[in-house]
Amino acid sequence: MYDPNKKKKFLDDEEDDDDEFLEAVGENWASDEDDPVIDDDDIDPVIIETQEHEELVRGIRKEALKRAKHELRRANRTARAVRASRARNIPPLPPAPPLPPLPPEVEILKSDKVIGIRGLDARLYKDISKIARKNGLSVAELINRLFAKYRYDSVSENGNTISNIAKLELHEDELNNLDDEIINIVGVKKLLLNPDITPETFQKIKRIENVEQIWVPSHLYLLLLKKVKNCYTIEKYKGDRLPQVVQKSFDSDVHLTSSFMDYFLETDQQVDLKVYGELRIDEDISQEDYKEVIYKLSVDGDIHAPKHLLGILFATAKCYGEIEATND
Repeated sequence: MYDPNKKKKFLDDEEDDDDEFLEAVGENWASDEDDPVIDDDDIDPVIIETQEHEELVRGIRKEALKRAKHELRRANRTARAVRASRARNIPPLPPAPPLPPLPPEVEILKSDKVIGIRGLDARLYKDISKIARKNGLSVAELINRLFAKYRYDSVSENGNTISNIAKLELHEDELNNLDDEIINIVGVKKLLLNPDITPETFQKIKRIENVEQIWVPSHLYLLLLKKVKNCYTIEKYKGDRLPQVVQKSFDSDVHLTSSFMDYFLETDQQVDLKVYGELRIDEDISQEDYKEVIYKLSVDGDIHAPKHLLGILFATAKCYGEIEATND
C-alpha cells in the first residue's frame, strides 16, 4: 500500500543508501519507469488531516460556543440585576392631584412643531400620559394646560410681582395704595412686615417665594405660612415695631449680670449673643427680662444658670457644652 509518509522520508533522505530502508519502501517503486521524476524543489509540505483531527477541531469549537453562551447568559443576568436594583432605589411617584382648571385669561395656541425635551423623567411622562387619557386629552394638550397654569401662577400677569431686591419693608398704607389686587414677592433677600398691616390687607399678598429672611408680626404669622415657599428663616416678633437687634460676640468667658440686661432694656434693643467660652447667668435675671433682651444665644462652652432659666435655655439656646443649674 502506498504510504506518503514513507515517500516523504525517502525523498528527504536521498543520500541514504541503506538497503534495509529500500526494502522497507519497496524496490520496485524505485525502478518504476512510469512514475514521473520528482524534483526536491517542487515538493510542498504534506499536511494530513485525519478523522481524529477533525473531531478535535469540532470539539474545540463546540466548547468555545458553549462558553460564549454561558458568558452571555451571565452578562444578561448581571444587567437584569442592575436594572432591578435601580428600579428599587427609585421612589414611587405621589398620586396625581386633580387636573387644575385653565385660567380664563389664558389662550393656548396649538403648533405642529415637534419639541424634544432632553432629560425628561420617563416615569412622569408615563404618568402624564395616563392622566391625559383619563381626561380625554392628548399629552400635548395636557402639558399645554399645565404649562399655562404654572406660568399664570408664577408670573402672575393678573398682579404685581416684586423681585430682585436686597431688603423690602412693607406698611399698611403702601399695600393699600397699590392698585393691584394681587402682589407676589419673589427673590427678596430680607422682607420686613410692619405690625400695622392688618390681616385683611395682608390678603393682597398672594405668594412669597425664595426669600432668605422674613420678619413678621405675631398676628400675621399663621397667614404668612400659607403663602411662603422656599423661605429659609422666618422670625416672629411681638410689639408695635420691628425688633432692633444688636450682635455681640465674646471670645472669652462671660458673666451675664442684671446691669447688662438693664442696658438693653433701657435702649429697647435685643442682643444676638455669641460666647466662645463659658457663660454664667446671675440669679436675679428673670425669664421676662431674658425674653425681652436675648434675641439669640450661642455658647461654645458650658452654661451655668439659675433653675428658673433652665427651661428657656434648653428650648432656645444653642449650647455646645452642658447646661447646669447653679446653687440658689
